[in-house]
Amino acid sequence: MLKFLIKSTNEVRVATKDEADELHKELEKEAQDNGYTLAAWSETHKDRKAQGEIVEEWMICKWTFVFNDAKNPIDAYNKITYDFYKVGDKF
Repeated sequence: MLKFLIKSTNEVRVATKDEADELHKELEKEAQDNGYTLAAWSETHKDRKAQGEIVEEWMICKWTFVFNDAKNPIDAYNKITYDFYKVGDKF
């Protein structure tokens, strides 16, 4: 059975606005280099407060890659991989 991946939506947490901007540029380049489209991008500033004071800040980045048109798919993507690591892992 041939399967066509249409799109993938991803969401990550980064520490700063600069890291969010860098990630956005990397994703645009990745999509261009690999023949798919970065169709959506959003970033949201989040913070955690304790007793009315901000004690932690971060950014949530969300994006969507579009790989195929559902009505006329061209490329069969059969393997999508994600690289994950845990804090403290050695590279």
